[in-house]
Amino acid sequence: MSENHTLTLETLEPTPEEMETRIARFKNLTPTKRNYSAANDVGVPGELYAQLAAHSVFKLMSPPGNKRKNAIPAVSGEPGVEVSILDNPPGHGPRLHAHMKTVECFICLTGRYKVAWGNEGQYETILEPYDFIAVPPRVFREVTNVSDGNALIMAIMQGGIKDAFNDLLYAPRFAEKVRKEYGEQMITNFANLGVTFGTVWHGN
Repeated sequence: MSENHTLTLETLEPTPEEMETRIARFKNLTPTKRNYSAANDVGVPGELYAQLAAHSVFKLMSPPGNKRKNAIPAVSGEPGVEVSILDNPPGHGPRLHAHMKTVECFICLTGRYKVAWGNEGQYETILEPYDFIAVPPRVFREVTNVSDGNALIMAIMQGGIKDAFNDLLYAPRFAEKVRKEYGEQMITNFANLGVTFGTVWHGN
């Protein structure tokens, strides 16, 4: 017969200096989009990435092991959770995309945001400040600021480290736009970011 073991843990008392590494000061954050350029190792121009993604992405926390040099978070958190604040002018926000293995949640912080879902974005709802929505995996979603001025929305990703960084699928119509304006190589460059286009995702 095996023995029953009780887990014993002691409380911790981090110093103020140690706790500072666990704090994201919004005023000190650099939005992700400003770090993309045609000359970097990603190869996706900032203006192109901005057409698909949020206008400005402030990475608050990501799990250890984040390989994306352009999305280094302020806080290195525990595996399974990624937290960002998105700042968008009116009419802007992440275009129609799906996370195939992870759950994406949104909390409207300021203004009003329309969240649309479905393969054509045919369903929608409006989030007012502090409203919350959790979008299931494998569902296309689009988030748009429908306010009169810039507005903030928080995005929370839940999933494994590999899933959160490599399960992104954009609606097929965006692939044609990218090919026409930037060529086939840009599709490959997006794939190197873990971004693909279509309605079927191939991965692990």
